[in-house]
Amino acid sequence: MASAPRSQYRLSKTSYMQFLICPNEFWLSVHQPLLMAQAETLEYAHRRQEGYEVERYAKLLSRFADNEEYTVDFQRTFQTADLAARSDVVVTDKATGIIDIYEIKASSKVKDEHYDDLAFQKVTAMRSGATVGSTFVITLNSDYVRNGEIDADELFTITEVTETVDAKLAGTEATIEAAFNYLKTEPRAALDEYCKANGLDCRFIQLNFPDLPERTIFELYTLKHDKRRELLREGIVDIRDIPDEYKLSDKQRAHVNLAKINEPKIEAEAIREKLDSWEYPLHFLDYETFAYAVPQFDGIKPFQQMVFQYSLHTIDAPGAEMTHSEYLSRGDDALSRSVAESLREAMSGGIGTVLVWYESFEKGRNDEMAAMFPDLADFFNEVNAKTYDLMKIFSENLYIHPEFKGRNSIKKVMPVLVPTLDYTALGISDGLAATIKWFHAAKRNLPDAERETIFQDLLEYCTLDTMAMVRIYDVLRKL
Repeated sequence: MASAPRSQYRLSKTSYMQFLICPNEFWLSVHQPLLMAQAETLEYAHRRQEGYEVERYAKLLSRFADNEEYTVDFQRTFQTADLAARSDVVVTDKATGIIDIYEIKASSKVKDEHYDDLAFQKVTAMRSGATVGSTFVITLNSDYVRNGEIDADELFTITEVTETVDAKLAGTEATIEAAFNYLKTEPRAALDEYCKANGLDCRFIQLNFPDLPERTIFELYTLKHDKRRELLREGIVDIRDIPDEYKLSDKQRAHVNLAKINEPKIEAEAIREKLDSWEYPLHFLDYETFAYAVPQFDGIKPFQQMVFQYSLHTIDAPGAEMTHSEYLSRGDDALSRSVAESLREAMSGGIGTVLVWYESFEKGRNDEMAAMFPDLADFFNEVNAKTYDLMKIFSENLYIHPEFKGRNSIKKVMPVLVPTLDYTALGISDGLAATIKWFHAAKRNLPDAERETIFQDLLEYCTLDTMAMVRIYDVLRKL
């Protein structure tokens, strides 16, 4: 396929960053843009709005206030015949004309890609005739705690990165040329040249290899990239085709053998010992949380996971009837405090064993609430001390099944062990959608009927999470 002449293509900052991540998808985006077009997802729309919110507050920084020495431009575009870059903030010295460029990021730290981003902006600005002085990255201050109105100067951290960015300029110039040259080529489709960011989910690979097997070596997520590429170069894509003599860890080999025989492997006695060690009452607990760059509630830091909902199924004694407790904030209460007090009340009959899925998450939230509410610290410390991660039964290979496909999430385990339970029939079927839709219902001016539908969907979703753990426990107990 002939490449468009360079004069007819202008390399944008977004395309440049895409080239750094995956040259083949960059090539596709230019030559076959319709193949790269995707409908806007709920997550993408949410992250974009989050970025707009961060930018809105960054504009309030005192260093961008009107003054006689500088002019401040937001979203200023620099372009040449073949390059284009939009800078978040450009500060121009009125006396010298020298500009400083600021990049605003919805992040709590400066990352490597931020240097590449600014280096491209600086090259483009200089080629357009500007004299660029310093470059900066504006990130969120992870220690900031909201208390009333947002203080922009406290919310953000401004880091000068001029030295690092300038050291990248020569390399950026070369990479820009490489990007244009790549567009003139016909990229060779090779599985072993997958990019680490996308693996076999790369659209370029999928276009050229439409018949990839369902079970691939990427199920071995702990397999190092060099070994994975080695297998792909040998034509081994299906996990079941890995030779018996190929060197793998014991856990990896167990997973491969399982895929080959297509039968589960169950250590029933070891599982029984785990279950026998648990004390009643058994509490099956799940949290739903919300994290945002700009804290939306008092007492919350940027990106802090704030609990807005829990579901708790409880079995008080062997053979006892199961009970259910839950709480869902509607955004109009003292959020975390209300959740914490409700949970303590729900567990007031005693804390035997608290069963969760992926304990570091729930324990982390408990630690945060203990720090926020010292009078409840003893309660949350006890909950953490008596928490057992039900996922360990599967992550420690006591129960492995080929249909788990090397994963241990409840979304992988539940359909295999408890096929009668189904997330897909729910109005909200995953944690990310729960987070975003709760935010919409709690913080946006939605019609009452829409808000109530979201809240009801959230209650059903979180309830299914803990019910799934109960039913998985029942399966394990019957072993």
